[in-house]
Amino acid sequence: MKKAILFVAVVIGLVSCKKDQPAILTLNGTWELKAILGGFGPGEDVTDDNRDKYVITLNSKYVKTDANKVQTRGSYTVNLTEERNGYRFGTITFTNPAYTDAFAFKADTIIIGSSAADGPSYKYVRVKR
Repeated sequence: MKKAILFVAVVIGLVSCKKDQPAILTLNGTWELKAILGGFGPGEDVTDDNRDKYVITLNSKYVKTDANKVQTRGSYTVNLTEERNGYRFGTITFTNPAYTDAFAFKADTIIIGSSAADGPSYKYVRVKR
């Protein structure tokens, strides 16, 4: 009987353990600039059909276009620092040109930049996976 109670206790303990699964950040797809936020002035929606786009691949590569012409291409890395209100925050580093900026990601929205430092932030929305 003691073995059965011990077995049940172990099974309950194993089943009730929460496993921390790392959430996979899936940035692959085509991201289109939808708005410029903050900075010294008010934000503005971007409605031009030739707006900036990022095409991001699963192997950490990107192509940035402007008016449907390739402007830059290279690699990127993301360093996540926290998760709050459904957003995942951190930094994103691009290789061409080499720079790092603040980063927030939620479902099909990426915000790059930090209006907290009086600079603009750029809101991109995924338009294709």
